[in-house]
Amino acid sequence: MHAPFRPNLLPPHALQIGLGCSRIGSVNGPSKEEARLLLERALVEGIRFFDTSNIYGQGDSERLLAEAIGSRDDCIICSKAGKYLDWKKRLLVPVKGMLQGVVQRSGQARGTVAIARAKPMPTCWHPNFLRKSLEASLRRLNRPRVEIFFLHSPQVEVLQRGDAVGALETAQTAGKIGLVGVSVDDVAAAMAALADPRVQVVQLPLRPNETAFDPVITQAAACGVAVIAREIMGGPQAISGAVDPAGYAQTRIAQMVMHDDVALPLIGTTKIANLLVAIAAARNF
Repeated sequence: MHAPFRPNLLPPHALQIGLGCSRIGSVNGPSKEEARLLLERALVEGIRFFDTSNIYGQGDSERLLAEAIGSRDDCIICSKAGKYLDWKKRLLVPVKGMLQGVVQRSGQARGTVAIARAKPMPTCWHPNFLRKSLEASLRRLNRPRVEIFFLHSPQVEVLQRGDAVGALETAQTAGKIGLVGVSVDDVAAAMAALADPRVQVVQLPLRPNETAFDPVITQAAACGVAVIAREIMGGPQAISGAVDPAGYAQTRIAQMVMHDDVALPLIGTTKIANLLVAIAAARNF
């Protein structure tokens, strides 16, 4: 019996890792010039997969990607919808540049922003809302379509209802989405996503030494669904103390690159030095 077909997520000769862009354009992220240099270096080194969302950097993550990538057709961009900024965060958008300067000078301010980022965001899964979110992302990305579009952390009941995935399927039929995806936070939601035959890609938090998602990966392979791995370093605490950060990163990235049932891992960094460590690990394997 042949294994189910799984979509190939990378163009030819691309490096086998993707760049996560959640902090590109954010208040506690790099400056626009630093972000531009990071994205340019990623492209020079062979990265062709970029993961973003409508909420990352209040939309500036998508805008900065559009500036860096332009109209080139050898890059894969995936974005997401379902989460949105509440009214308090929307009020801060016009003064974000000033806030970024304050955050860069103050450790206390950085901590406050980090706490705010960690809080759950409001969501909406109505098909019309998802359609409008997709259209807004395409405008910011300056592209007629996005290669992969994810529902961003939906609950099990949202996936079981099916209309949110249906909205993405409609956009796919219209040529605005290449592949329908779901980015999940828990095993139950992942299994619900895999139960819908319209879902072609899932994004999973595959942290080190955690095995909860192993059945999901097995099921995804059986269904022919591609797996994108995020949070593979498990956060800053995973490489603190006596552990050599570069050595740890290289080992972990190699582990993910060599995983037969993971299409590719995402590296979430805003520093060129860390990016180069990840690239060296991916090239070695």
